[in-house]
Amino acid sequence: MIAELEKLVRRGLWLPALVPFLLFGGLGMGKLTHRALALPPDTPVRLPTGREVPREQLEELSRTMHDLRVAGERTAEYVMLYREHVEPVEMSLRRRRVPPETARQIAWPLVEYAYMRGLDPATVLAVLWVESEGKPRARSPVGAHGLMQVMPWWAGRIEGCGRDLYDIVDNLCHGTWILADSYNRLRDERRALLNYNGCVNGAFTPDCHLYPEKVDRIRRQILAEWKKARSDDRSAPRFTD
Repeated sequence: MIAELEKLVRRGLWLPALVPFLLFGGLGMGKLTHRALALPPDTPVRLPTGREVPREQLEELSRTMHDLRVAGERTAEYVMLYREHVEPVEMSLRRRRVPPETARQIAWPLVEYAYMRGLDPATVLAVLWVESEGKPRARSPVGAHGLMQVMPWWAGRIEGCGRDLYDIVDNLCHGTWILADSYNRLRDERRALLNYNGCVNGAFTPDCHLYPEKVDRIRRQILAEWKKARSDDRSAPRFTD
């Protein structure tokens, strides 16, 4: 699939240049910060490209991504969304030795549900990596399941999410909801991450108080990878068929 997408992109090199106007035309640009998640729900969230977009625009983008994922379309819109938002996540997973097919299956719904919940994809990816290292069948000693290590009592309790916590889409649907709920209730990133990990009132895992620092370290690595990839892409020679 990736080879086909790349071929479409090479035949339409004008597409990336139009992405900001087609997807986010007229939107305001705020001060960039990866701590936007600790702010009120109407605060713009940073995208993989470094832009900030209001929450309602992210939710609309998430709905578009859902429709395209379900339909499996390989349209120009699919290509633009993939290159601009999904490919950075997929490349970071592959860089960490997640099998290519698994990375591809994770990346699109991760971004889709991150935007649906008003979360930064880099933060969701960092949490996922600390929790399971990208293993959809991961299971913790206390029984947490899947990519984002969701406890089984959550299965089926979140509207719109399937019940199979070992399924990539169902797990991301649950995990991003739980993570966003922690941010929205606690209004503080450290406390929200400790809450997600189950380390607020006790210690279910050794050194769980270090969990926020682990997430932030991985997130900073991911953001640096994306920044470098964008720089390399701008400097790469362009060819046409």
